[in-house]
Parts: sequence; C-alpha cells; structure tokens
Amino acid sequence: MQATLIRTAFAAALLCSGAAQAGTIDTHAFTLDSAGDGPAADIALIGDDANRATFSLDGLMRHMHSSVDSAGVPSASTDSPAQAGYGIGVKSGYRITGLTISGTFSGSLAPADGGAAGNDIGLSFVAWPPGQVPLWSNYAHAVDLDGDHAFSVTLGTQALRGEFLLGVLGSATASADSALFHDDATDTDSWLGSAAQVRVGNLVLTVDVAPVPEPQAWLMLLGGMGALGAWRRRVSAARNASQQ
Repeated sequence: MQATLIRTAFAAALLCSGAAQAGTIDTHAFTLDSAGDGPAADIALIGDDANRATFSLDGLMRHMHSSVDSAGVPSASTDSPAQAGYGIGVKSGYRITGLTISGTFSGSLAPADGGAAGNDIGLSFVAWPPGQVPLWSNYAHAVDLDGDHAFSVTLGTQALRGEFLLGVLGSATASADSALFHDDATDTDSWLGSAAQVRVGNLVLTVDVAPVPEPQAWLMLLGGMGALGAWRRRVSAARNASQQ
C-alpha cells in the first residue's frame, strides 16, 4: 500500500513538473527535455547510434546517497529521496522499443560492538504517455548492503511513439544505533557510535529505438510473404503429384 501511495504522489508531481523544461538533448530518433525542477534531473548523453541512445543520470547519482555516524548520540538516521522527470518526444519514422536503467548500489556497515547499522536503497521508473495508463518498471532494492550490487530495471518490449513523460524515483536511507559504554574508572557513560552509508553509481539510461517501416515497405513485405506462400503451395502440389 505504501509503495502505491509513493508512486501515485510521484506521478502527480511528475505531471506538474512537465511544463518546466530545461535544455534539450537531440538524438537521431527522439528528443529529451529535462522536466525536473531540481538538480537531480541533470543528465548527459553518452552515445547515440542506429539502435539505441545512452545517458548518464548525473543528478541522481549526486543526490541519491546517505551517510550517517551515531557517535555521541543513541542513534541517527538519514533519508535521501531523489526524483527526476524528463519529457521525451519520439521523432516521426521511429518508435522506442525499450527503456532500461542500470547501475550499481554500493553500501558499507560499521556497527559498534553491541550497536547496529543498516541501509536501504531502491529505484524504479515510469513512462507515462498523456491520457494513457502509466507504465512502471520493476523495482530494484537492496537492504543492509555491505559491498556492491549491480541492478537493472526495465519496461520490457514496448512500441512508444509521440510524446511521453519519463520519471525516475529513488531513495537511499542509512541508520545507526550506538552502544552504551560505561567507563568504570571515571564512572561515566558514553555512546560508542555505529556508521552506515549507501549510494548509487554508474547510473545509465538506455533507450532502444527502431525505425517504423513506411507504408510502401509494409506493402512490399506483405507482397513478398504472399509470393512465398504461393511458391510453397506450388512446391507442395508438385511433390504430392510426384508421389501418386
């Protein structure tokens, strides 16, 4: 239920931010406009070829991280939600056949003896053509991560044309609980701190594209399939006649 509420709130925010556009990135098959109103929407084109375009999600990598140390206090925690929205316009003669975001979750845990440390990080995205049902990716998630975890989220095979909004939603949380230490020599208590951190890196958006065949091409293809079918029928008839 909570995930549904988060997605609904994010989708509403994405629609409201759609009119605020920054610089445009022009690829051979589509344009991408930053529709976010914050630095988390910073994005850079990595490559653009016949089948796909790739982008580095620089803003999300800078903002989607949390680090905490509970030294001197009983506990501490921090949460870093991050979202970015982009307007995509597919050019005439093309369609977008797939959208994928890949990257690496990295975390570290350093609990004090008798204390605790934890982290939680997750990311998903949505493609929303105007007037249609939003398309959500799968959800990448890691908890209590002490090391690196590669991930990929995708919509699967699609055939997106025209204009739509692309929104990315992520959150990184770190928490630490201290251990109470009593010093017999001074008869004083103190908190021995724990530490935790988590972040996302190598965050890449891949947009797969394909040309839309012209009507003449479809007619030629259908004609070719018809000719192939007629040839197969003739071969089959000749084979049957020879066997009689």
